[in-house]
Amino acid sequence: MKALQSIALLLVTIAVFATAGGTSGDPAERTIDEMAAHPALRPFGVTLKDLPAEIFLVRTRGELPAVPGITVHGARDGVFLVSGESEAVSALERARCAVIPIEGLPATTRAPRQWKTVNSPDPAIMAMVGEVGWDRVATKIQWLVAFGTRYSYAPNHEDVADAIGAAFADIGLTPVLDSFQYNGATMWNVEATQAGTVYPDSFFIICGHFDSYSESPMVSAPGADDNGTGTAAVLTAAEILAPYDFQYSIRYICFGGEEQGLRGSQHYAQWAAQNDLGIVGVLNFDMIGYWEDGVEMDLEIETNHASQWLAAAIVNAADLYVGVPYQLHVYDGAWWGDHASFWNEGYAAVNHEESWDWADPDFNPYYHTTHDSIAYVSPGFTTGNVKIGVAALATLALLDTTASAIEGFAPHWPAASITAHPNPFTSRVAFTVTGVPDRGAVRVIIYDVRGRRVDDVPVPLHLGRGTASWNFRRGNNIELRSGVYFVRLEGLPNTAPAKVVFIK
Repeated sequence: MKALQSIALLLVTIAVFATAGGTSGDPAERTIDEMAAHPALRPFGVTLKDLPAEIFLVRTRGELPAVPGITVHGARDGVFLVSGESEAVSALERARCAVIPIEGLPATTRAPRQWKTVNSPDPAIMAMVGEVGWDRVATKIQWLVAFGTRYSYAPNHEDVADAIGAAFADIGLTPVLDSFQYNGATMWNVEATQAGTVYPDSFFIICGHFDSYSESPMVSAPGADDNGTGTAAVLTAAEILAPYDFQYSIRYICFGGEEQGLRGSQHYAQWAAQNDLGIVGVLNFDMIGYWEDGVEMDLEIETNHASQWLAAAIVNAADLYVGVPYQLHVYDGAWWGDHASFWNEGYAAVNHEESWDWADPDFNPYYHTTHDSIAYVSPGFTTGNVKIGVAALATLALLDTTASAIEGFAPHWPAASITAHPNPFTSRVAFTVTGVPDRGAVRVIIYDVRGRRVDDVPVPLHLGRGTASWNFRRGNNIELRSGVYFVRLEGLPNTAPAKVVFIK
């Protein structure tokens, strides 16, 4: 298996999530070219200062279509660096090319982490992986295909987003529909969060875009593989993992506007960075279902150098729980999927797709056509790839088994806890804290469902117990609306957070 060679590049032995330190190198010592270079441009040997204001990566099969008005600045591995007026760029999209804008410079990479290899499978995670079956995945792909089109400019775009939100609600998760504007149109992202029991403000994200494209996108763009398979992976993971408790929060996101240049994920990642959202790692799935008979079957797992610890965790879980073939690529220029929007903000992210090189025979020939149907989606290949997502996510988010970890031990003081009353509430809620004997006060932190810190309340303690009220008001520049909020105790990470519901 090619994966075994790749693992050797990644294995590290420091504790899970141990911080390895900040970025290296003194900015004052960097050359102008290094400071001006965007990671996506490095494979082409050019920098932003050498290029026009608007540039694009174009991924296609074979040669770049001959389009008047397009200037090619470089090419490598089936990816072209181009510039041109908007109409010429749109013509490339109509010619079934993937067009990704390169905008600005990426943020400084956040503190890197390291992954300690897990050597023994967890029976509970093994059971979760066993719940992934073709019938379960295929039902979701066919449901998405049945919309006819999921084109981001089509009249039914919001209806599709609403339906995905309803699917999250059926699982028992609270959906959030987030709109954004692009090119005069309103587009939508759909997300749902499973709150962590220990680190509710630290998130692992599994995502994929739900929009589709074809030569007749307003009429028919079934998008079974692109990206019904990735969206089905997100929904399947949510369905299987939601009944379990994990120490880290899990956020499930289906992006819109990907086919217009990663617009939905750009909108979300920029918002996350502006709000300093605690994103630990992102697993993106995009086209994971096509396999050509007679061609080597393997999932392409793509990471940049800064995200190698996350890729190490994913391949560790793939080997431990699934055993399907994959190939790992460490390549800073893989800027062609929604994972790259998170790279651009300094977050760790990894992409999963069926084909690395579009010229290879394992690339779906029905991509961006009205023939991208479930008939060309491989049951075994797709199911195995979804299993990798479930195994990796469950491993990374840390299954919470603390309730049964120590048997027969009764501490003198009860475990710290926080309760809310009344719940639901309309204007005021009281938080009662117990089990904190060594402090005179503790602070209750309040978050909304998107993970933003909206307020905090100090709670004086006497003999380990105290109560304080929170009056509903506008939070820290965040409009507080009816819905679900999460609260936790600051400085006591092993205390389970509480959920409160505000009703206007």
